[in-house]
Amino acid sequence: MSKDFIDIFNDMVEKEEIYTNALIELSGKIYHPVLKSILIEIANDSLKHSRFYEALVELISSVQPALSQEELQVVSKEIDKHIDTEAKMIELVSGILKRVEYSKPKLILSLIYSDGVDHHKLLTTESLAIYGGDGGKNL
Repeated sequence: MSKDFIDIFNDMVEKEEIYTNALIELSGKIYHPVLKSILIEIANDSLKHSRFYEALVELISSVQPALSQEELQVVSKEIDKHIDTEAKMIELVSGILKRVEYSKPKLILSLIYSDGVDHHKLLTTESLAIYGGDGGKNL
């Protein structure tokens, strides 16, 4: 894979870390609980993206260690448990959303629901490609 990608990904790591730090600093100056939570969540997303870019650099620049059957079982068991919990939480929040009338709590619950659905999708589909895929050779 091209060194250009590695340079781009490393640049994105730096940018995402700058966004993360700026938003965390800003959240420390905000006392409104909803706005503070949203800023922290956006910062966490930037941190997550930074880590994904770091993982991409590792994936394309070095040989990845094979996971042992034991490691796969431990990870699989924990992910299965998390998937079950996530599904219950999505169902619970969905039910609450139908009953909440006020816009601010509804907005926050909608964000939680949307994140839960996205997270659940990641755990149930995309993660399978990571474990059994081509090791990133087709990036």
